[in-house]
Amino acid sequence: MFQDPRWITKIAIGGLFYLAAFFLIGMFFIMGYCARLTRNVIAGVPNPLPEWDELGEYFAEGFGLCVIAFAYMLPVIVLVAMIFVPAILVGGLTDQEALRNAAGGAMSCAWCLVFPLSFIISFFLPGGLLLAIVDRRFAAAFEFGRLWAFIRGNFANYLLAYVVYLVARFAVPFGLILFCIGIIFTAVWAMVVASYAFGQAYRLSPVK
Repeated sequence: MFQDPRWITKIAIGGLFYLAAFFLIGMFFIMGYCARLTRNVIAGVPNPLPEWDELGEYFAEGFGLCVIAFAYMLPVIVLVAMIFVPAILVGGLTDQEALRNAAGGAMSCAWCLVFPLSFIISFFLPGGLLLAIVDRRFAAAFEFGRLWAFIRGNFANYLLAYVVYLVARFAVPFGLILFCIGIIFTAVWAMVVASYAFGQAYRLSPVK
């Protein structure tokens, strides 16, 4: 990223769109931008950071990618709605100690399911998004046989990209403290880094 002479401007513009992400709409533009970046990395473009010049295309593709992410997370959302919400209501509305204890136990058991399920989904989700980005076909994200073959055949590179993604996300809250440029810009930087990493993983993969 730092080899691009206009990287500061591009990340700054991305940060402005990230501000709009508080109203959701900005995330569509950023996801579309990262999709273009990923394809540039796969194609071997020397400076893969794209310009912010095709906002309509970014918005349309980013919207579809956000729908894919929501669909992947739907099992977790349903699980939380089925167990956590009733347990919280029971615990808050009843004075009976037994029911409150039962509600607390149900939430603890549910958390034992939610955490590993969320981790598994977070591991496969980037791969699903990657296939959709490469094919420019959102249904590709749900071709789980192809997704598994891609990850299995390129596991080392995919795992490394996933670790880079986690490290970049971990670094986001330190943006204001360490770089004095604000968390919104380091958040965009993290998404750009992750997109580059997974683009390289796909580029190096012997299994497409």
